Amino acid sequence: MNRLSERLLHIAAQVQEGCVLADVGCDHGYLPILLVQQGRMQQAIAMDINEGPLQRATEHIRQEALGEYIQTRRSNGLEKLSPGEADAVIIAGMGGNLTIDILTRGEEVVRLLDQLILEPQSELAGVRAYLRNRDYLIEAEDLVLEDGKYYPILRVCPKKASDVRFFSEESGLAMEVLDAYGHRLLAAKHPVLLTYLEKEKSQCEQILAGLPADGGAGAGRIAVRRAEIMEKMARNQAAKAYITQESKQFGI
Repeated sequence: MNRLSERLLHIAAQVQEGCVLADVGCDHGYLPILLVQQGRMQQAIAMDINEGPLQRATEHIRQEALGEYIQTRRSNGLEKLSPGEADAVIIAGMGGNLTIDILTRGEEVVRLLDQLILEPQSELAGVRAYLRNRDYLIEAEDLVLEDGKYYPILRVCPKKASDVRFFSEESGLAMEVLDAYGHRLLAAKHPVLLTYLEKEKSQCEQILAGLPADGGAGAGRIAVRRAEIMEKMARNQAAKAYITQESKQFGI
């Protein structure tokens, strides 16, 4: 098996020992192969909506002589997974909105899981808000910087209640800040999060500098855009101040 990327290694590190894993959107099948080889999963199901990734996964499973332990299954999201059939599910490498759609359509399966590992590649605040509104506990979160791109990784326990509101009350950070940056990352003062905040701040400043002072016919649209960027910068400042212990209470 080829050496896994840092992103995949960090995703695997979030998975706790269990019995049966289902990897949704398995691509090459590397994650279930690794976790079975490490003895952290007894059985695994590599799932994908497309036949090509399943064929690649099947070949890699055969090469590692793990056909007895890992099966492949063509499935649209969690459609072909029965409630209680798996203890853990990985949904990685997909957009946030697609991740939410898979979780919503497969909610009967999701609510019985011991662990749900998510690595959404967009709409991250929306994913965190979805988990909070479903009252799912985000147990742990990691942030990986690889080849100039940031990858958030969340370990969720749908069987336990969310504690985000408690953290918001204790920290004084608004829920919009926690959805944007993750209360586990903020609580841990994650070093990669700090580099992300610095990069985001620089990007916002560049956007503001590029907006014309007089929008003319597009003044309304430009004003809306400026307000959006200012709100993002306020969230960014609150998160960075919390990490660097500059203050105790923030709002946006």
